[in-house]
Amino acid sequence: MTPENMDRRVRKTRTTLRACLGKLLRTKKIQDISVRELADMADINRGTFYLHYRDVYDLLSQIESEVLKQFSELLDQHASLSLSDDPRPLLCDLFQLIRDNADLTRCLIGPNGDIQFLNRLRAIFNEKVITPSLRELNLKDTEDYSYWYAFISEGFLGIIKLWLEDDAAVPPEEMADKCVSMIRAGFRAFMAPEERE
Repeated sequence: MTPENMDRRVRKTRTTLRACLGKLLRTKKIQDISVRELADMADINRGTFYLHYRDVYDLLSQIESEVLKQFSELLDQHASLSLSDDPRPLLCDLFQLIRDNADLTRCLIGPNGDIQFLNRLRAIFNEKVITPSLRELNLKDTEDYSYWYAFISEGFLGIIKLWLEDDAAVPPEEMADKCVSMIRAGFRAFMAPEERE
């Protein structure tokens, strides 16, 4: 077998295992999923599974790391964005990334997902978007802003969940427009009066 065929086979096995884990996470918590169950579903033997991952938690951890890396790289592409700028380009790309990874995202943020994953996601967004933007803005009350941000971020998560439950039927661009309207309406309340125009 050539190295290229081997690489293709490895990619196919990993893709299959990740898809199977995603299906299982729709109905089970990670601690209730066994390597045997996952291997049977993927139609491989347990030995093949262990060639790629230490256990089911290692598989989940690698999936989460890849999603977080993609998210971080997407934010880096929009590094010059400030909260006072138009967030639509970032949101379009973000909704497209979510749609491209819909099955995995649905599981990672769903009831059987990992709360630490969501915390890491929030931390990346805070580091790359919120903290730099706060330095540029003249806010009336930074404590109020913290509440607004918590409200918006949890609301955004709810929007993503609802969108995925609807099989991401609404185009990413339209979802971005909806979110921009909601974000701007709330954000204006925390800007200095002279900046609301």
